[in-house]
Amino acid sequence: MGFFHRIRTSSPSRTRSSRIRPQRVLAAICLAFACALTVWTLTPNNGGTAIVVAKSDLAPGTELKADDLTLTQFPSDVVPDKAFRSVNEVKGRATSAGLSKGSPLTSSTVLDQQALPKGSRDLLMPIRLADDASAALLQTGQKIRLFSSLPDGGSEIVVEEVTIARLVDKPEGIAAESGQLVSVILSAEDARRVAEFAGLPISFAILPR
Repeated sequence: MGFFHRIRTSSPSRTRSSRIRPQRVLAAICLAFACALTVWTLTPNNGGTAIVVAKSDLAPGTELKADDLTLTQFPSDVVPDKAFRSVNEVKGRATSAGLSKGSPLTSSTVLDQQALPKGSRDLLMPIRLADDASAALLQTGQKIRLFSSLPDGGSEIVVEEVTIARLVDKPEGIAAESGQLVSVILSAEDARRVAEFAGLPISFAILPR
């Protein structure tokens, strides 16, 4: 009886030990995982692509200087299409719209003065036209009139006449924006007028030659 008595009295101890040991192991694993997660979260991510961004808020038509620009690392999968990678590519050009601090500089946010005749005081400005189907009729060199649909109904002439300098190819994929992006030649006054309608849909009519 003494032998069986020792077995019965020692069994609960071994049972409690077998229950406690896995819990301690699991707690240690959880603690190690939490520490690793904290270190991963706090470690700076030096990967990505360096692109040019605005160092401060910039008004439309600002002639860009090196002091207005800086390079910032962006995750490669969110780098905007046609973003500039060098400050020298952008320096001396003018903004086509207002930019907030940290905004990436792309081919659609600056004016390409090099496409204009030497001595011209006109500007090149990117404009997104709302109607994809009608935009298929457009060609470089055509003159068009720009309209905008107003929030309370109706429409208003934005600019009487602009000349199409270039049709910008649309990127493919689900991230592609609707509407045809065109570069148009217009005066500085007309460029300011177009900027007043930022965010509103722009339509057009082709003018006779």
